[in-house]
Amino acid sequence: MKTIRITFAKEGAQAAWLMKYSVTHWPAHTEWSGTRQAFTMPDGFLIDHFGGLDHLERVVAHYASLCGATFTIEDLGGEARLWEE
Repeated sequence: MKTIRITFAKEGAQAAWLMKYSVTHWPAHTEWSGTRQAFTMPDGFLIDHFGGLDHLERVVAHYASLCGATFTIEDLGGEARLWEE
């Protein structure tokens, strides 16, 4: 299973999202730590998904800009298989 950690930061707040992928198109498990509530979207909703690995960096950058945060994406290792129909 491939493990990715995304960290959001802005003044006074930091949150990390650990995502585990068994297939590349969608995470099998996610877990937040830190002050997640500080990173809400303009409509007041919390970030709740990013989707597949192919678009992860682009989507994370978009969400970070919407909530006024910086971000880092760390590949913690492992493998995820391609989605097969």
